[in-house]
Amino acid sequence: MDSVKTQAPSLSISKVIYSRSELEPSRSWNLFPAIIALSALLLFQSELIMAKYILPWFGGTPAVWNTCMLFYQTVLLAGYAYSHWLCTRFDGRKQTRLHMGILVVALVALAITMVLWGSPLTPAAHWKYMLSRSPVLHIIVLLTMATGLPFFLLSTTGPLFQHWFGQAYPGTSPYRLYAISNLGSLAGLLGYPFLVEWLLPIRKQGLVWAALFLVFLILCAFQNRMIDRQRVLLKKDQAKESEQNCGISLPRLGIWIVLATCGSVMLLATTNLVCQNIAPNPFLWVIPLCIYLISFSICFESSRWYKRPIFFPLFFAAGCLTARLVVADPANLDPVSQLGTYFFVLFTVCMVCNGELERLKPPTERITAFYLSIAFGGALGGGFVVLVAPYVFHSFYEFQLALLVTGFLILVISAKGFPPAIKRETGRWNREVIVRAISVTATVGVMAVLVWAFRTEGRRDAANVLQQRNFFGIKRVFDKDGIRYLQNAGIIHGGQYLAGPSHMEPLTYYRRRSGLGLLLENYRRLTAEADSAPLRIGAIGMGAGTIAAYAQPGDTVRFYEIDPQILALSQGSRPVFTYVRGSQGKIETVLGDARLSLESEASRHEFQHFDVLILDAFSGDAIPVHLLTSEAMELYFRHLRGPDSVIAVHISNRAVDLTPVLRAFAAKYRLTFTDLGSFNGPDWFLLCRNQRILKDPKLYQPFPDWNDPTVLWTDDYSNLLSVLRK
Repeated sequence: MDSVKTQAPSLSISKVIYSRSELEPSRSWNLFPAIIALSALLLFQSELIMAKYILPWFGGTPAVWNTCMLFYQTVLLAGYAYSHWLCTRFDGRKQTRLHMGILVVALVALAITMVLWGSPLTPAAHWKYMLSRSPVLHIIVLLTMATGLPFFLLSTTGPLFQHWFGQAYPGTSPYRLYAISNLGSLAGLLGYPFLVEWLLPIRKQGLVWAALFLVFLILCAFQNRMIDRQRVLLKKDQAKESEQNCGISLPRLGIWIVLATCGSVMLLATTNLVCQNIAPNPFLWVIPLCIYLISFSICFESSRWYKRPIFFPLFFAAGCLTARLVVADPANLDPVSQLGTYFFVLFTVCMVCNGELERLKPPTERITAFYLSIAFGGALGGGFVVLVAPYVFHSFYEFQLALLVTGFLILVISAKGFPPAIKRETGRWNREVIVRAISVTATVGVMAVLVWAFRTEGRRDAANVLQQRNFFGIKRVFDKDGIRYLQNAGIIHGGQYLAGPSHMEPLTYYRRRSGLGLLLENYRRLTAEADSAPLRIGAIGMGAGTIAAYAQPGDTVRFYEIDPQILALSQGSRPVFTYVRGSQGKIETVLGDARLSLESEASRHEFQHFDVLILDAFSGDAIPVHLLTSEAMELYFRHLRGPDSVIAVHISNRAVDLTPVLRAFAAKYRLTFTDLGSFNGPDWFLLCRNQRILKDPKLYQPFPDWNDPTVLWTDDYSNLLSVLRK
């Protein structure tokens, strides 16, 4: 009887069928933090490796990263759903054994990709041509084949092992493991552009990742075995009883989902805005995602870090800064301050969303449902930005929309007075009144300034001829002072006089006194060909089709353009720009990424024999990095006619200085070069094997005293930091 009496309290406190000695396993095999941190690191490393690997296959457009994020958010949702199903439907022994089966399947999948491709995460080259007319579907298929199952397994680790930790160590909150998970994610994100990308080529990155994934599988198998032997998990009937004592209301569930959706939308919208103005590069993918994860770590590490009286006024400030961006002319904004504003708004919104999530988090028994709701909201936000917004909005309005919905949620949460899910210190009644007043003021203020900003933007856009948006970005055509302009993300990419004899005169950085204009006007004279000899000109990037104005009878201009909406501006019965229709030469157009098209032509021995090859494939100010690598340059050489052929690269950019990259090419391939132009300073960089051509007085300009080191970009490594303007 005494022994029974001494055991009864233990059973009552733990609510499990095992004794206290069995319930508290030895700390020597507590691998929960290591497993969760490693899984988070591998999650984000796989995202970055795969996204960088396939980026050149889709023209280097910023939407590639967001499509990858949508896929991974969806798989993350599936992993969280699996964890919730496993923990609520089976007892402890079945949970560990079923999960062990998933580990074995993931190991087999890793072995198959190693055999087929030689390195995981790097599909074979023929995969780049599948479904090329449907980029979103193509990316999803690629990611499913390369990382689907391993990523699914990694995504189950956080909620599943936190649930097991909560049962193995009752009285110890598992939510700190969530902060550890986010720190592991940060290590994976920051380690890639600052370490992994520097040290290893892309295929070796996949091999190192596979080795770490194998270590992860071993740790998981060991932890699963120890959990099964120690019998620390709840039985099925007791798990159900525990969950029934901690129900979740539908309003609270809805708030969880919408808060997570707002944070996800703001993350992807910010990434779109940042990448279109500089470059779709892992470094710039990492910064918004780091801000997003840091906000999670701050809020879930401890409830004392998120304070409504601090972040609600900051939310109002974020709304004012967003309104400033809306009403300002993008061409007049400083890129550095623009990026700073985007990152500040992202951090503020994420802190509010994740801080409110932390205030509403449930007890440990409902942790998998909580994470499942967050994952569902994340996937919902990703689906909205990638699949819905490009067809609903003609600009990146999802950025402002996330801000408005977050403000509305602040009002709802404050008005309804949702109680926190954990015990908190209480204050005097007027503290809550003050907080609610601040929330109402902040939200109403944000809505007012954004409404004013949209009205101002509407007046500014009254001269718009059209505005379109698709996977490849936003295009705006407008008339001003008798000239029709093409604008992409705030950058003018061509213009044409509306009427009169000058309507075929090249404008902007294609004008006759620009670097490209001087080259095309003098090329025949500088070569041994007769003045009437026809030229073959290749143009990567069509813009308004201005290059067609330089074609003379017998000349051929071959445009490579990835965006069908850009092609439509200059083709058809009623084109918006008429350079192509009015050209005296023969015009050829190739729809698709220029590098893939040139590779395909070379594989068929259809070399184009260009006299001049022009690289001007900017989207906004974003640099098409995959078109400026050593491997790309070697491909261009194969399509040139001979040593007199010239490669002309457009280099005018507000944020990036490309001259160190191009000087590196000149040194490696023994080319002569010059940079020249008259449209807002040097705007074209010319490369040629024949020194005599570029030393002509019409083209030659004295070089500055080059003191900066050269930067050689390759497909494996492109250091964006080294070429950012000071």
